Amino acid sequence: MNIIIEILKEFTPQEIIKFGKFLKSPYHNKSNKLIKLYKEIRKFYPAFKHDKLKEYYLYKRISPNLKFNGSTFRNLIVDLRSLIDKFLITENLYESRFEKEILLLKVLINKNQYSYLNLKAKKTLIDLKEDGLDSNNCYSMSVVELNKFNSKFIHKRQKTNRDIKDSLETLNKYVIHITNFFVSELVNINLRILTEAQKFNLEGDSSFVSQITRAIDLPKISKLTQIISKDNILVDLYLHLLNAFEDFDNIQSFYNYKSVTSKYLKRLTRDEQAYHYSMLICYCIIKKAKGKSNISFDSELFGLYNTFLKEKLFMDEKSHYLDEGLFRNILILALRLRNFEWAFEFIEQYTKFLHSEKRKNILNLSFAEYYYHLGSITKSSEKLNLAFDYLVKIKEDAFIVKYDIKFLYLMLYYDLGLYNDLLNQLNNYRKFLLRSTLVPKERKIRFNKFLNILEKLTYLKQGDPHIDVDDLNFQIINFDNFNYKNWLLDKVQSFFKSSKLQKTRAS
Repeated sequence: MNIIIEILKEFTPQEIIKFGKFLKSPYHNKSNKLIKLYKEIRKFYPAFKHDKLKEYYLYKRISPNLKFNGSTFRNLIVDLRSLIDKFLITENLYESRFEKEILLLKVLINKNQYSYLNLKAKKTLIDLKEDGLDSNNCYSMSVVELNKFNSKFIHKRQKTNRDIKDSLETLNKYVIHITNFFVSELVNINLRILTEAQKFNLEGDSSFVSQITRAIDLPKISKLTQIISKDNILVDLYLHLLNAFEDFDNIQSFYNYKSVTSKYLKRLTRDEQAYHYSMLICYCIIKKAKGKSNISFDSELFGLYNTFLKEKLFMDEKSHYLDEGLFRNILILALRLRNFEWAFEFIEQYTKFLHSEKRKNILNLSFAEYYYHLGSITKSSEKLNLAFDYLVKIKEDAFIVKYDIKFLYLMLYYDLGLYNDLLNQLNNYRKFLLRSTLVPKERKIRFNKFLNILEKLTYLKQGDPHIDVDDLNFQIINFDNFNYKNWLLDKVQSFFKSSKLQKTRAS
C-alpha cells in the first residue's frame, strides 16, 4: 500500500486521470474491484494524508457487504501495483521516440517480416541521424543494425556474395555504433569519478572504470572510426573531453576540447550539446576553485554561460526551467565582472524561465544584489537603499540562499556606514551559526572567517589603530573557495589607497 501511495504522489493530475482510464480498459484490467479501489484512493490525491486512508476503510468502500479480509485486500493491492507498473511502462514507451520502433523490429523478426523490417529499420536510422548524435542514439542505431543482421541471418535463405557483403557491412555499422556508445559512456562515468576526486582532493584513484579507460587506446579507436566515416565524431569528442580533465593543468587541452565541441555542436542532440557545455563550465569552475587563472577563467566562464543561455541549452523535453543555482552563478559572475547592463537584462529576460514557485524570491534577491553591487561601485546611497527595498520583499524563511541574504545585509550596513547595526548583526549571526545543526562544519568555518574579517574591516573604518592592514590583506588573499573574497579584497585595498593618498598629500 505504501509503495502505491508514494508512486501516486508523484503522478501529475493528467496522469491520475489517464491511469483511471487505463484501469477501465478491459484490455488491461477486467476487475471492477480494482477500478473501485483506485477511485477511492485517488480521492486523497495529492497529499494522501487522511485518517480514512486505511486498509479497512478502503475495503469496506469497495465491498460493503463483506467482512474485511486482509489477504484479499493485499492481493488487490498487488494487482493494482502491477497495473501501475504496466501503465508507467506503456506511457514512457510511447513518450520515447525510438524505443518503441526498436521493440517493433524485434517483434517483426519473430513474425518473419523481413521486407517490412527493412523498411522500418531504414526509416528509424534516418530519424535517429536527423535527431543528432549522443550515446543513447548510437546505442539505438547499433540495435537497429543488429536486428537487420539477425533478420538476414535467420530468415534469408539465399547466400550470394552480395548477401554476405551486406551482412558484413551491417555488422561493421553495428560495431561502430556500439563503440561510440561504449566509449562515450565509459568516459562519462570515468569523469564523474575524476571530478569528484578533484573536488575532495583524492589522489591515486584506482577504480575499475579508470583502469579500463587507461587500458584502451582511445586515440587509435578515434582514428579508426573516422577513417571509416567522417560522421563518427563521438569518440573524438569524448577523447578531447577526457584529455581536458585528465591533463587538467594543461590549459591547451581545455581549449582543444572547447574547439571540437564548437566544431561538432550542430551534429549533436540538444541533450548532448548541453552536456558538453556543462562539462566546459564545470572545468572552469573547478579551475577557479583551485585558485589558478582566476581572471581569464572568469571571462572564459562568462562566454560559456552566454552561449548556454543563447542556445537555451538549459531546456530539454523533461524540463523547461532554468536551474536556480545556475541562474545565481551566472548573475554573481556578471556582477563580479561588473557587467551591470548585461546583468540587468539577464535578470529581466531569464527570471521567466525559473520555476514559478521560486521566481518572485529570486527576482527580488537578484535585483537586491544588482543594486547593491552597482551602488557599492558608484558610491551611490540611492542604489544601496534600493537594494534594501528589494531585500525586505523576500518572505520565505527557508529560502535556499538565506545565507547570501544575511551576507548582503551585512555588506549593505558596511557600505552605508551603519557600523553599530553591522556589529550587532555580526554577533547575532555568530550565535545563529553556533546553535544551528543544519549548517555543515566546513561552511560554518568559512562563514565565521568572513564575519571575523568583516568585523576587523569595520573597526578599521572606525579608526582602530590595532588592526594590521597587511595581515588582514594576507588573510583575505588566502581565503580560497569563497564567493565574497573579491568583495573583501576591494574593501581592504581601499585602506592601502587611502594610505598612499595621505602620503602623497603629506609630501
